[in-house]
Amino acid sequence: MKIAVALGGTDHGRSGIGVYVRSILPHLAARAADRGDDIVVVGTRRDIEAVEAHSSAAVVLPDRWDSPAASAALYLSGSVADAAKAAGADVLLLPAANRRACLRAAVPTVAVVHDLAQLHVTKKYDALRMAYLRHVVLRALPQSDVLVAISGATRNDLSRSLRIPSSHVRVVPNGVDLARFRPVDEAAECLSEVRARHRLERPFLLYLARLEHPGKNHLRLLEAFSQSGLSNRYTLALAGADWGAEGIIRDKVRELDLGSSVARLGFVPDDDVAPLIGASAAVLMVGLCEGFGLPALEALAMGVPVVASNTGALPEVAGPLAAYCDPHDVSSISRALQSASTNADVRRRAADEGPKWASTRGWSETARGLHDACMVACCKDQARAA
Repeated sequence: MKIAVALGGTDHGRSGIGVYVRSILPHLAARAADRGDDIVVVGTRRDIEAVEAHSSAAVVLPDRWDSPAASAALYLSGSVADAAKAAGADVLLLPAANRRACLRAAVPTVAVVHDLAQLHVTKKYDALRMAYLRHVVLRALPQSDVLVAISGATRNDLSRSLRIPSSHVRVVPNGVDLARFRPVDEAAECLSEVRARHRLERPFLLYLARLEHPGKNHLRLLEAFSQSGLSNRYTLALAGADWGAEGIIRDKVRELDLGSSVARLGFVPDDDVAPLIGASAAVLMVGLCEGFGLPALEALAMGVPVVASNTGALPEVAGPLAAYCDPHDVSSISRALQSASTNADVRRRAADEGPKWASTRGWSETARGLHDACMVACCKDQARAA
């Protein structure tokens, strides 16, 4: 079996979906090699550069297809599937199918959906993007041979939106890189280096999320941080690229007089993520509706306390180990911040039980689930041809 992995919609590695694709590819390639299968990636030059080290075979699409609109058209028209078939692929894996899906495909397809948060968060995206979801993506997804969700919450959203039984959607959860995200001694040099690099002199609470409003909920988080009284002892570190909300976040920081207690780190490269988590007092995941919430799992793998919204997939991801909050309630977020920062029992439980909780959730398990889904898609295609 030859699996083509489409890279459109993965933000050239600079988003959660980008991390997902970079993480699964080496494990998927290893699993395929063990079974005599092959992997080929399909994308523009910039797409492929983000994952170049993980695949020896690639189909390079013209640079003119790099813009989101052109890329979406390329997928919907079936051109990417045609390119995959021309490369000898037996199945096309769409790892960002909630962004790039096919209305027509010359090969069987496996569509991975990360979230449909737009359906839960008012004004998460503009009217054009909402129309694209409702009238294009939700029409294209049922054309896939196998639908995959990264969490039970996303599976349930797909079931409701597409009006299909939840049993028709396979859940293949995200994983964690257990070699990188593991407990680290507080005195480790890598932790002091990352603190110095990002000028984090005080203990800090870390929120790894792009600056997007309202979905990532930064304004309520800032209000909760101010209300909690923690700003006298802790820095709130916001790590993420600007997706249009940097201005209103800056204004809110000024309004709450938190300028000396909030650090905006911008986009953080992969190499800094694990040491930042390890150096933090707690990791925060307070978005309004997360399809998974990978930093929560990464933090637990390192034994670091987690503050998590009680919505979306986060209760699946963190289980009984997070300090949960209602992301719509500032006081609830404030209490969770205090608990994760100062409650010895919460902190001890994360340190003692978090690594064990994460230990069975490596990316190799995700790759196994995706490889199985690709085999099912191929079998369905063979059955139709028989």
